[in-house]
Amino acid sequence: MVLRKDLKDVHENSVLSTFKDYMKEKGSVLKVEDRPDPPDALVKIDNNRTWIEITDVFFSDDVAKSITSYAAHDKTHQPSEGGLVIDPDKITSEQIELVIKKKLTKATMVKLAKQHGSGVLLVGLFNPFFDINDIEDLLSPAFKSQLQSQQVFDSIYLYENCGEKTHKYKKIKLS
Repeated sequence: MVLRKDLKDVHENSVLSTFKDYMKEKGSVLKVEDRPDPPDALVKIDNNRTWIEITDVFFSDDVAKSITSYAAHDKTHQPSEGGLVIDPDKITSEQIELVIKKKLTKATMVKLAKQHGSGVLLVGLFNPFFDINDIEDLLSPAFKSQLQSQQVFDSIYLYENCGEKTHKYKKIKLS
């Protein structure tokens, strides 16, 4: 049973575990050294120290409340209202860009990058319209340019749930 206050930690541990498995498949070794918050984890990847920040993108606030209230055993589930969706690709790309931009400009993230060097951002996609393989093509040219010039994150990975205790990862090209 997961209480609402524990959801964040359970979620982050799950993501770190599957990212570790993903890195292993790619021939790298990830070791979590500490969970200070912020960042969500101080790690070594192939014996190189770095840090990881985890964030999530939802189709809407309504969907976010529905998913998180369903996952918490001490909250009453608040189903999303649904409705007609016009131009889901535009909504998807706008939500992703908004969430990543917030992390790029957040004072604690900038400070961490200055202290520890550029980190790794893991961006969870919670939306029936997200297709992890198409998202990079939906991002605006201005946003892609911003990603290339930023110095907060050395790498950004999108991830989505693929089943119980499984995530699919895709690295966004930053240069």
